[in-house]
Amino acid sequence: MREEKNLNICLKILRRHLSTCLKLMSAAQEEEHVGTKRALRDAAAALFAENGFENVSLREITGRAGANVASVKYHFGSKESLVDAVVTELVSPVNQARLKNLDCLEREGDPSVRKLLHGFFDPLLTQLTASALSEQLFFKLMGRLVSERSYELPEILMAQFHEVAGRYVPAFQQAIRGSDSRHIFWSIHFSFGVMSNVLMHGDLLNKISKGLVEREEMERTMERAIDFCEAGFLNGSQG
Repeated sequence: MREEKNLNICLKILRRHLSTCLKLMSAAQEEEHVGTKRALRDAAAALFAENGFENVSLREITGRAGANVASVKYHFGSKESLVDAVVTELVSPVNQARLKNLDCLEREGDPSVRKLLHGFFDPLLTQLTASALSEQLFFKLMGRLVSERSYELPEILMAQFHEVAGRYVPAFQQAIRGSDSRHIFWSIHFSFGVMSNVLMHGDLLNKISKGLVEREEMERTMERAIDFCEAGFLNGSQG
């Protein structure tokens, strides 16, 4: 009886140790999976910024991430889904910040066109601090989102953009008495183009001007762009 009792105690201890080991192994595997998924996103984001969405292969992404091609299918399903994941992670916080900015502006009173433009575009700069990309690659990728992405945005982002437009268009109309929604939509559309060019080709003007136009902080360049966009909103043709 004593030997049987000791055996049962040993079995209980063994089961406890085995359970602990299995939990540790599971946690380690989960951490590895999360790390691989993060590495794939970061590698894809950097390559998309450098070369564009259509010019990057899965092998290039997995090579930079230190993973295998099968890991993309495991974590994302396809390259297109990986692109959507990268874009959603980058853009969703920007859209959320735009709505929060507008809430703050409307609580303060009737916002001007300039304040609305800052509320709309400033999140591009604040999101930089949350990105793993360098400043140059981050701005290039944000620019490419506007100018190069040939396939449709994920549904979640389209819904966000509809919500943002549904809030900002009436706010701009309120700021510009007598303006119609078509003028506001065109103005926002052109403003996206301006910001895309600023973000993607920040160094080009310095080269074209042979150094006459010096490089400056992005905040200052954004102010120049907003000057330009504000004039378009206020002075552009209606209808």
